[in-house]
Amino acid sequence: MARVELEIDDKGDFVGQVPSELDAILKRIETTAHGAGYGKGVAKAAEDAKKQIEDTVKARLAEHDALLPIERAKWQQVEEDNKSLQTRLIESTRETDKSMKAREETHARELLDRAESLKKRDERIRHLVKAQIRGEAIRAGARDESLVELELILGAHVGFDDDMEPVIRGDDGQPVTVHGKPLTLEQFVAKYVSDHPHHRKAAGGQGGGARGGASFRGQGVEVNLDAAKQRYADGDRGNSTINEIFEASRKKRA
Repeated sequence: MARVELEIDDKGDFVGQVPSELDAILKRIETTAHGAGYGKGVAKAAEDAKKQIEDTVKARLAEHDALLPIERAKWQQVEEDNKSLQTRLIESTRETDKSMKAREETHARELLDRAESLKKRDERIRHLVKAQIRGEAIRAGARDESLVELELILGAHVGFDDDMEPVIRGDDGQPVTVHGKPLTLEQFVAKYVSDHPHHRKAAGGQGGGARGGASFRGQGVEVNLDAAKQRYADGDRGNSTINEIFEASRKKRA
């Protein structure tokens, strides 16, 4: 067995060179002791870290639990606001639809009333045109029996411009002109009656001092057929004028 003597100073350190055998033993002891201490340090650090993590999680859970009622109240308020907004949106949409429907109905009534008004106006104008055709036909010498037929035949050729003035149109639908000017209703009726003799009155003798025997006496009042027809053509649509034409026509036929 080897025997080694060592000298130690006052500080506890070795004096001189430590034998290699002893140095190896000391290093082995130091390494073993350091490894054990390191292992204990790592375990302690891991345990401390775990505890810190657990404490942090607990703290966050506590904060979450503390905020949970506030978050719940906030989301409940958001839900109530959404429901209120949805209700207002539905009501607004319903009111808008109702308003639009009312406007559409009002517009439809206005269009219907306007169409009815235009229809009545057109009928009135057509009636006046027929009366004018009848008056012009009488002035042109048309016989009474042809007046209704002339109203239909000639009225089919009468249109209206933007100012609702009568315009004579040909078979092609285009306005008829004479020397570059529109053909008037008077000219149109007079020419048609002239070109179609079967619509004209037959020539008669003189009677009662009036043209063509058109002067009569009835109930003590002299009735002149041509004069009455002229008044009718000039716009006199009174009952007296119509009665005079009827009475004179009846007596003339008799």
